[in-house]
Amino acid sequence: MAQMTTLQIATFGGEGQEGIAAGIRNFPVHELALICYSSDKQKADEFARKLRNVLGLPITISLISKENVIRDTMERVSEILGMHRDFQQVLMNVSCGDKMIGCAALSSAFINGIKSFGMDSTGTPLLMPVLKLSYSEIISDAKIRILKTINDIGGAIESLEQLEQASGYGKPLLSYHVMGSRESKGLADLGLLEVEKGDRGKISAKLTTLGKMLVTSSAISTAQAP
Repeated sequence: MAQMTTLQIATFGGEGQEGIAAGIRNFPVHELALICYSSDKQKADEFARKLRNVLGLPITISLISKENVIRDTMERVSEILGMHRDFQQVLMNVSCGDKMIGCAALSSAFINGIKSFGMDSTGTPLLMPVLKLSYSEIISDAKIRILKTINDIGGAIESLEQLEQASGYGKPLLSYHVMGSRESKGLADLGLLEVEKGDRGKISAKLTTLGKMLVTSSAISTAQAP
């Protein structure tokens, strides 16, 4: 029976690197992908060199900026997944690095349906809850297209009429997808759009951070598809 191949993605910081080593000891790994701030690149290179020398483990390093940590982490994770489609299992280790990169990595794992773990105070692995389906699988194609349309016109709309002209969807259908119904949650309920109601029922909306991340993830996945 063929062995399941596993890619581990790990956040990296100047301190707490023992969490990455613990992840390697406690979980299967055939390749390691590190995500770190550009300012930590030298330390990441040194850490990767030591692991390669000791374990012979293939390691890649992806850089992000502190100014755009959420967006950059989302993009790097999507790129890593696109380049490693042959792996049967992907794990996310968020035990190293600061809180912002850890939160960004967890959000990326949530959107992409990746199992994540950290380490408790004793160095014992702590598995994070994960949905059986990724966030992008829960959202319908129509809702993703609406999000992309809003993103393409600047990330916000002044009215549903503006969105109607840009998307090609009729206003009743847009209202259903944006505001939802008793049977189905809309983009606002899902935390992907921030909606404001004005005079005479006028609806304006803008993408939330999570909405922007979902659009970015979907765009990169589409571009990398064979």
